[in-house]
Parts: sequence; structure tokens; C-alpha cells
Amino acid sequence: TESRNGHVTVEVNDDGVGMSESVRHRIFDPFFTTKGVRRSGLGLSVSYGIIRRHHGEIEVESGEGLGTTFRINFPAVKEEPA
Repeated sequence: TESRNGHVTVEVNDDGVGMSESVRHRIFDPFFTTKGVRRSGLGLSVSYGIIRRHHGEIEVESGEGLGTTFRINFPAVKEEPA
């Protein structure tokens, strides 16, 4: 996590198999999955919607054999005095 320039960033990465460019472009589409018929393909689509409703953004960097990084940016909120 990091706080900078009025935003809070959460970054999650792995060193897994990564994904192709064509898959990366579709991962936020409802019902898109690479996991077969046992999965609904809604997880990242729902996450995207929640993040956007909170005025945030989500970015993904990935390459086949290189792992994947998700970066979520939210606007920082100043605490109001009680």
C-alpha cells in the first residue's frame, strides 16, 4: 500500500504463469473465464464495479510467464473532525 498525491494505492502481484494480451483485455468482462465451466467469470467484473463506484481505478500488468500485478487506486479521504 502507498499514499501519494491524494490517492491510496494497493498493489498485489504474483509470479505465476501470467496472461496473454488477449486475455488481459477481457478479464473485467462479465462471465469471461479461463477456468472452464465450473467458474462463473464474475469475480473481476464485480470487483471492477465496486472499485469504480468508489471512484477508484484498477490496472493490470501481466505477461505470459512473467506473473501479474494488479494496482488499485482510490482517492484519499480526509477524516472529518467529530
